[in-house]
Amino acid sequence: MLSRRELITAGAAFSVFGCKQRQQKSLILGGILPLTGDGSGYGVAASNGAKLAVDLFNRGAGAGGALRWVSEDSRGDPVAAATAARKLLDVDGATALIGDVTSAGTHALVPVATRAKVPLVSPAASDPALSGISPFFARVWPSDQYETEVLAKYAAGRGYRRIAALYSNDDYGAGFFRGFTTAARDRIAFSAAFPPNASDFRPLLRRVAGARADAVLLVSLPERARLLITQMNEAGVKLPILATASIEDPQIAALSSASNITFASPVPVDPNGSARRRFEVEYRRAYRTEPGVLADTGYDAANLLIAAWKTNPDPAAMMQWIRSQHGYDGASGRMSFTPQGDVVKPYRLKRGGAGGFNWI
Repeated sequence: MLSRRELITAGAAFSVFGCKQRQQKSLILGGILPLTGDGSGYGVAASNGAKLAVDLFNRGAGAGGALRWVSEDSRGDPVAAATAARKLLDVDGATALIGDVTSAGTHALVPVATRAKVPLVSPAASDPALSGISPFFARVWPSDQYETEVLAKYAAGRGYRRIAALYSNDDYGAGFFRGFTTAARDRIAFSAAFPPNASDFRPLLRRVAGARADAVLLVSLPERARLLITQMNEAGVKLPILATASIEDPQIAALSSASNITFASPVPVDPNGSARRRFEVEYRRAYRTEPGVLADTGYDAANLLIAAWKTNPDPAAMMQWIRSQHGYDGASGRMSFTPQGDVVKPYRLKRGGAGGFNWI
């Protein structure tokens, strides 16, 4: 994995536009999302949501010309994400970007978008280090700062005093672990980072048992999380699992031990609200299935960029408009933004049970 400094250097090297301002007479949205590999379920859902927003606008647009949606596969890899962004900008003429769903991928995209002076909105990146990182960046998923505080408060309320922290060794895993450690104070009894492509967690689980932990903090994308939880079951490790919202995956919800998993997630708007209802109806009509996790945030990211472009097509003005929104009614919830580009949403806890993960 490249360091953040190397990613920024790589992003700058890809740019041929330098500080030139892009003309925004039309809006071409470029998506950089994991369409294959680990995290592809999230990437495909976010891509579907963004494309739906573009299609709905084009269906009802009477002026300004049709919008375009063009997507590339980041494969969950930061270098691939930066390469894909340059292709979208240089070949497809993208005038705004949506991506990535991972914090590591988003860190790779920020210098590319900043140098080209195009708006970039992430549907899911949550690393606190992204706050205020660029005047051309915003995100519709809250910083881990809020999620870690809610989860740490829950752990304290349950009396967990010896928490074993297992996290993916990337920007997302390390960032969440740091935030949780700060919020949980002295409750971490043992911690270990594992490679993002790890497959054998049995040595780690033996160390968890030796630490006499009373709960496990698990920070990982679904594929690794499912492997780790399966191996916990096989090893007879029946500890409560404190997780992140990224664990909300149908295959994990179907595991026999899903009832041991608790995590915090942004609270969606009233399902009967107009924005949410229209999104769900149109998504089912377009894709013949229920919206996957992050379909709504991909949809909201695209709609925010479309609304900003309609207000003022200048790229800097578009980002200023997004950051000025308070009480924006999106499919993923009512959103307000900080001057640093962070979205603020309320959180609640979810736990595995009958029918999947449910609010508690």
